Amino acid sequence: MYKYFIASIFMFFSNSLVFSQSIDSLVFDSILTNTELIFTDSINELNNHNRILLSSRKAYNEGLLKIEESKFQDAIICFTKSIAIDSSFSKAYIGRAKCYEDYNINLAIADYQLAFTFDSLNVAPLYNIAKLQRISDINLALLTYNSIINLSIEEPKAHYEKGVLLFLQGNVNKAIQSFSSSIVIKQDARAFNDRGSCYRTLAKYNLAIEDYLMAIVLDPNSAFIYNNLASTYRKQGNDEKALDYYRLAIEKDENYAMAYNNRGSLYLSKAKFDKAILDINKAINLNPEYALAYNNRGVLKHQQKKYNEALINFDKAIKLNKNYAKAYLNRGITRQMIRDEEGACNDWNLAKKLGINTARKYLINDCN
Repeated sequence: MYKYFIASIFMFFSNSLVFSQSIDSLVFDSILTNTELIFTDSINELNNHNRILLSSRKAYNEGLLKIEESKFQDAIICFTKSIAIDSSFSKAYIGRAKCYEDYNINLAIADYQLAFTFDSLNVAPLYNIAKLQRISDINLALLTYNSIINLSIEEPKAHYEKGVLLFLQGNVNKAIQSFSSSIVIKQDARAFNDRGSCYRTLAKYNLAIEDYLMAIVLDPNSAFIYNNLASTYRKQGNDEKALDYYRLAIEKDENYAMAYNNRGSLYLSKAKFDKAILDINKAINLNPEYALAYNNRGVLKHQQKKYNEALINFDKAIKLNKNYAKAYLNRGITRQMIRDEEGACNDWNLAKKLGINTARKYLINDCN
């Protein structure tokens, strides 16, 4: 009996020890190590960061919807909220900048600059900055295009846009260099077309024709390229080819008012008045605000000795374009034909001020 008692006591303590160790083991396992704590904190921080990003993206998406609804002020509020939550969200700055473009160009540029700062692999904001800068300061826009080129020489668009601005400044040779740089990187119809226009300006007609033909190969459906090629052949004195390409321009775009007007002008120069008036009238019907077409119709009416009708058309051309020097010159000539000497001299004076040197001859010969 003593043995059984001892055995019972031993079993009791053994069970107690096992039980105690089991409880200690459970308590010990529930305590996280430093590594596990850091891992848990990281997961919590990541989850919190994701919640923040999700909130920012939600506000951004709401801004995009407001833009689709043309509610730009509301869109600005949404993008601003998105930026407040995530100050490095480049797309939100771009969205807000697009809204600012119609309200405050400086704010738009500032946002595009921030967008590029937070995503320097995306040069699209820099293009938007240059587009806004060219409105008031072409030289500043040129600097921005140079910055894009310096960041990545493989940017044909930057070279192309730079060429356009140089051409507008009258720097035709440098424009040719920029268009050529664009073409070396990527052959594009617009770059060939615009370089062709530069060559045409310099009276390098053969080079212009080569570029226009290449542009047509790359883009056979753009009516304006055929029109430019036709005008170049006309300057060369090749009227037949000019007429062929004006016809092709109209075939590519039957509503292309400029091609009708230009072909009408060519017919007018060849005294084919019936064909000329059809084309010029068509141009005006397609574009009632087309000052050049009214001027051409005025010239046609003058040549038909319908002077009052001619004056009506010159008046309309000048009303549409107050700085239309040739229309003043032509109206002066028509006014002289109806013995309106004072009106004629006034028109020639205006034509001279606007850069028409021919007006000097009329002023010297016919005005005091």
